[in-house]
Amino acid sequence: MSERLAVIALIGMVATLPTALAAPQVEYLDPTRPSGWRAPAVAQEAAEQQPDNALKLQGTFSVAGIRSAIISGRRVAVGDVVSGAEVVEIEKNRVVLKRDGETVELASATPSVKAPAENGRGLQ
Repeated sequence: MSERLAVIALIGMVATLPTALAAPQVEYLDPTRPSGWRAPAVAQEAAEQQPDNALKLQGTFSVAGIRSAIISGRRVAVGDVVSGAEVVEIEKNRVVLKRDGETVELASATPSVKAPAENGRGLQ
């Protein structure tokens, strides 16, 4: 009888061995990773899930008086076309687009990081 129990116990251990040896699916978080950061594959999947007409203003810039913006991950200037909409106007934290004769306004939810200096030499 004890041989029979030993054989049954051995079969049970062998049957559970693949499960015991499988590596657990644990995601280790990087404490230095910026808040809201997503791995490129996840970001790509999210972009594919967004409809073509879902445009998101991510920021506006002005260099030497020339304004540009980042809309849905693409840098654009006045006159450029993004997802079928023409960029008509770029202002601080706001972009005006025209699509199919309709005016669309995108506003940035992100506040300005830095204000321009009042006297041109920095705040004093």
